[in-house]
Amino acid sequence: MSYLFSGKYWFLDLNDYLLQDGFTASSTIKCLFYKSFSDGSSILLLDYVDDMLYIGSNDAHVAVFKKNLQDRFHLELMGQAHWYLATRIHQKQNLDIELDQTRYCLSILKKYLGTAGCPRNNSLVNTPLPIDFIPTSKDCSLDEKEVTKLEEEFNFEYASCIESLIYLTMTRTDILFAVNKLAKFSRSPGRTHFTVLIHLLRYLRDNVFLGIKFYSNFMEAPFINALQSQNSVQFHPFFGFSDSSWNDDADTGRSTGCFIIAYMGGVVDHSSNMPDPVTLSSAEAEYNEGCVAFMAASHLRMLLCELEGVDEST
Repeated sequence: MSYLFSGKYWFLDLNDYLLQDGFTASSTIKCLFYKSFSDGSSILLLDYVDDMLYIGSNDAHVAVFKKNLQDRFHLELMGQAHWYLATRIHQKQNLDIELDQTRYCLSILKKYLGTAGCPRNNSLVNTPLPIDFIPTSKDCSLDEKEVTKLEEEFNFEYASCIESLIYLTMTRTDILFAVNKLAKFSRSPGRTHFTVLIHLLRYLRDNVFLGIKFYSNFMEAPFINALQSQNSVQFHPFFGFSDSSWNDDADTGRSTGCFIIAYMGGVVDHSSNMPDPVTLSSAEAEYNEGCVAFMAASHLRMLLCELEGVDEST
């Protein structure tokens, strides 16, 4: 029992210490803490259970913070961060930052594709889903016995593989739509769904080394190039896109929407979803997804305003 709650008690202890040391807990993201100094510098700390990341703009303040933290908790600081929650962090000389889950992706392929009960196929796969695939419950298994038989044939659990891929979408927006569609059938996948999931795994096999990049100069980001190609003249490091495909769900008639929100040229939030209303036009579908995207962007804007000390109403 004590093991189950150790993470909670660690966080509460750390929270109390940081607040007493002058840190402020973010009102937007509760696991983020920040401390500002009179010289204009600051320290930010992100904590997930017992995994911490911190950054400071003044070396002297950071040195004092590190010493006090070590004295209080008797912990070992690991220096420059290269990994966080199975995600690789690489900072380039020009201060661009790259995030990727390549090692995690390879472990997924080894676990599910490496031992899959299907013929090997070394043909290059360029799309996350087959072009002619239509997600529908008509292809689902009739009962649990049929699902079990398919899992034995393909030599992996469908739902377990989907769960692994959901975490991978944190840095792989290219598979977000595919994973979202296949996740719908996790309770009773049919042969078609298993086959398409194998296709997705082969796509990852052929496109392992992909991730997210944040630019020290956001004007160099591909997103900005895309906006420039549309003759946009207003640029900001924080912006997003949304889109919707009207009435594309074969089972419910709902529309699939998506959004991508970027900061400094890198994706900070994304989603592929099907809002509940069954829309009567493509315009209505676009408005629905626009609302979903703006809600997500509003939350992130609150965080940026909080960290920058800017009034949200301005």
